Amino acid sequence: IEEKGVKMKLTVTDTPGFGDQINNENCWDPIIKYINEQYERYLREEILITRKRKIPDTRVHGCVYFIPPPGQLRPLDLEFMRRLSKIVNVVPVIAKADTLTLEERAEFKQRVR
Repeated sequence: IEEKGVKMKLTVTDTPGFGDQINNENCWDPIIKYINEQYERYLREEILITRKRKIPDTRVHGCVYFIPPPGQLRPLDLEFMRRLSKIVNVVPVIAKADTLTLEERAEFKQRVR
């Protein structure tokens, strides 16, 4: 992505099927492990005495977390966002929010908060 002469590399990682298993106990572990590994990889490169001129930055800087429409907010979603927010910025997005009334949207946002 380039805007006003500033170039930025954007990597999008999708996690299809997250939370769709019968047993979702600790299903967030692989995702959290991946995020922590990226931070560790960057730190290892940064603390070298003879560093590379440009360290590849594969750290995860943010997570856009899509939440199903109202009535489908799972405890799994809340728990995962709680855990994930300790290591990365989480932006919850309510899917199909444009189909909700203002009251429904406000109530659902409050539940997510």
